[in-house]
Amino acid sequence: MLDVANQVDWFYRTLNVRVALLGLEIWSDQDKILVDKNPTDTLNRFLEWRTRDLLPRLRHDNAQLVMGESFDGTTVGMASQSSMCTKDRSGGVNVDHLVSVLGVASTVAHELGHNLGMSHDTSDRHCECQNEPRLGGCIMEPSTGSMPGQLFSSCSERDLSLSLLHGGGMCLFNVPQPEKLLGGPRCGNLYVEKGEECDCGLLDECNDPCCNASTCKLVPGAQCSSDGICCENCRLRVAGWMCREPLGECDLPEFCTGTSPFCPPNVFLQNGEPCQDGVSYCYSGVCASLDDQCQQLWGANATRAPPVCFSSVNKEGNKYGNCGQTANGSYIPCSNADVHCGRIQCQGGGDRPLLGSNAQIRTARVRLNLKNFTCRGLYFDLGDGVSDPAMVAQGTACAPGKVCLDQRCQDVSVFGVEECRDKCNGHGPWAYPTAKHCYLTASARTNVITTKPLHPHGLAEFQPHTSGSSSHLLVRAASNSAVPGYPFPSLPSEPCLFPDHSIQQGETTQPVRESNENESACCVKAA
Repeated sequence: MLDVANQVDWFYRTLNVRVALLGLEIWSDQDKILVDKNPTDTLNRFLEWRTRDLLPRLRHDNAQLVMGESFDGTTVGMASQSSMCTKDRSGGVNVDHLVSVLGVASTVAHELGHNLGMSHDTSDRHCECQNEPRLGGCIMEPSTGSMPGQLFSSCSERDLSLSLLHGGGMCLFNVPQPEKLLGGPRCGNLYVEKGEECDCGLLDECNDPCCNASTCKLVPGAQCSSDGICCENCRLRVAGWMCREPLGECDLPEFCTGTSPFCPPNVFLQNGEPCQDGVSYCYSGVCASLDDQCQQLWGANATRAPPVCFSSVNKEGNKYGNCGQTANGSYIPCSNADVHCGRIQCQGGGDRPLLGSNAQIRTARVRLNLKNFTCRGLYFDLGDGVSDPAMVAQGTACAPGKVCLDQRCQDVSVFGVEECRDKCNGHGPWAYPTAKHCYLTASARTNVITTKPLHPHGLAEFQPHTSGSSSHLLVRAASNSAVPGYPFPSLPSEPCLFPDHSIQQGETTQPVRESNENESACCVKAA
């Protein structure tokens, strides 16, 4: 299983993403969930077990179950689409269906790709694959043969970029604590571990002029290695240099601390903070809106359909209009209050959805007050059990002061945003997931606390678990595009205080984090 993890990591390096193995759990006595021939049921049980049992024990971004048994039909894997940074859906199940390590590694990479927002390489997408079909083709192809896919296509690269731009990788901007990596420290594995000052890979792949690949030590005169965005010409950038711009109005910028080559971990506004002039709400660092979701499905000119479309279609209780499914698979009609949290209804856009040829389009025409309205809906049957991405996204506004959660229109107060805002004493919104601090608004930045960097606090994982009949991998990916960093603001003894302090040249103005003793429900957020 360590070889599988290493191979998955190797696949993702071409996308500038690292997959780090945190631990391996072997189900040697008995399976922790019921594993049967139904891939959907097995996936749902596994994700429930992950949320209930695994996450409290081990913080991570993604879990993958690898099993020796097979599913019904030709399915060899299943995962939730675009679910990487969610608490309850970030994971997949995989069948070890080939003798070679490459087989299961390619399947895990495929399902992890779905979690990261990648769709299948269908013919209508005109994807470019640099690997010949006889050699396995590309990883995100809908089916696999005797030779597994070993490369990502141009479509996969575009899908990942789009997912990251829409906030799908908000939890990935950090790095693993080196001492938690499985396999022990090793110079040349591209992770800086105890006793190392840098690690630029093996001698034949290192191109860092600041790092000695043989010793994993900095060259004489160097302050830092060039793999950190806060390092320039082997010297640390000045404190306050912006190393990561916000991806949207629900994201926050990060700045170099002047003491580390790495950009601090990504932080964003608390779920439930208003955005788009108060029309929408922030959720997992993204301003969740129906118009944006329609554009992701149908293209740039798509918009949400009128309310009558949601109320007419989502009350039907079929695959084209519903508020979820029961345990036996039957569709749940939406109540009047929840119609905007069911299947998304759009208008305009392209003739076909952007996600490939396996979408079933349903165009409904409804009439209200002598006016005709066109409602465009989608149902995805993605073949290997990837969950349908055409449901209204979590955190989307469904009524004034209300948001969608689990296909129900609930009061935004469920996020505790008012309670958290009170902790900031009116000086700014609450930010998370890793910092859990008040983020200063412009009016509050004249009087701030300056902070000192804390010790490494990154997290990155990749974990297998095997038994005689089933196993699973816990996977954590970290992007190197803006190499995530270690420094963290220190913890003041009082929550969110803002004493008078003039900003001096060269000082870093960091957000102020609440103390551990005062952490409440608003602090306990999935990373």
